[in-house]
Amino acid sequence: MAIEKMKLLGITGNSKDLDKFIANVLFKSELQIEDAKSIYNKGWKLEYFEYNYKIKENLKKCENLLNKMQIQYSKEANVVLLENKAQEIEEKIDEMDSNYNEILSLIQKNEKERQNTIERINEISKIKDIDINIKRLYDLRYIKFRYGSIPKENLEEIKKEIENLNAILFEIKQEKDVSWIIYFTTTEFVSTIDGIFNIQKFERQMLPGDLLNTPKDYIRTLNEQIRQNEFNIENLNTRIEKLKNTAMTELLGYYRELQTYDKINTIKKYIVHDQNDTFYIATWIPESSLEETKKMLDSIQNIEYVIEDGENPPTKLKNNKIIRPFEELVKMYGMPKIDELDPTWFVALTTFIMFGFMFGDVGHGLVFLIIGIAFLIKGQKVYGAILSGRRSIIINIWIFVWKCIWKRKCN
Repeated sequence: MAIEKMKLLGITGNSKDLDKFIANVLFKSELQIEDAKSIYNKGWKLEYFEYNYKIKENLKKCENLLNKMQIQYSKEANVVLLENKAQEIEEKIDEMDSNYNEILSLIQKNEKERQNTIERINEISKIKDIDINIKRLYDLRYIKFRYGSIPKENLEEIKKEIENLNAILFEIKQEKDVSWIIYFTTTEFVSTIDGIFNIQKFERQMLPGDLLNTPKDYIRTLNEQIRQNEFNIENLNTRIEKLKNTAMTELLGYYRELQTYDKINTIKKYIVHDQNDTFYIATWIPESSLEETKKMLDSIQNIEYVIEDGENPPTKLKNNKIIRPFEELVKMYGMPKIDELDPTWFVALTTFIMFGFMFGDVGHGLVFLIIGIAFLIKGQKVYGAILSGRRSIIINIWIFVWKCIWKRKCN
């Protein structure tokens, strides 16, 4: 158990290389970023980098496209190497989105055409067995015809008077309560006959304007259109799947890069630059990582760095992996100063004992174990590590021992 000494590390370089430097160096080391403006004293003006709001927008755009394509992804940000500029990623996402939307639009267009064609077939389904060229009926100069439905009981009333009417009636099809009919009359009497049929609740059904041959031929043509629409939809769906398979790896890669750029945005608010496009970074580094970090920085071109003791260094606790999760409990109450003792071991030990005193039941320990596992599954690794794994096992052992001692005492 110890408090590790920290050194102040100042880094400068060309601003055009900053994003990659942050992703490839800062995110992979134990450096703690400091506000550079408060550290550097220069004769010329230092400015913070502007926050790039487009990153958040493109991240949301990428998520929307992933959801549209039904591609599984995790919002847990994993830092990755930057292979593309943010602007290039935006252009590629826009291109993918445009291609996907274009195919979807074509699918919707064919679906709509198919549905409209089915409706047109339904409109004339009652007269499909009539072997009459409808265009010839329209071309009759002195004869008019009407097609539609009428209640059965009303039709019987008309049939009784049909011989006295200047009309010819054909019953085409019967349904539950209505009959479908066609009647013919002359242009001279059409108004009178229409009035009589309307009184009897005749509902005229308009035939499609492009029905210019027999209903059977018309339906055959429409069925061919439906088959063509279905063929197009099938091909377009195949294109969608190919696009998904091709885009999956690329799009997930772009998403990870945008997440990295988003993290970089957060870090850059502590970094400054001058008028010569030189960036200035101030970080705290543990002494134990100093040599390794120096070797890494020495291998990078156009980077300069300075190491100093610095004022008011932050506290960094150093414990083994069993005790390390209990550092979070220490941080909740306040970090010790650089010249004070690290209380993490004491906190870890008393946590086991106090849990044993308070929850003298193995069942309670199992409950904490389950809660801890749930935290770990949901990604709450810090609290999960405290409540589960070896910590929970040790707590359970202490509970068991304490209960045995207590039982022996009682007996």
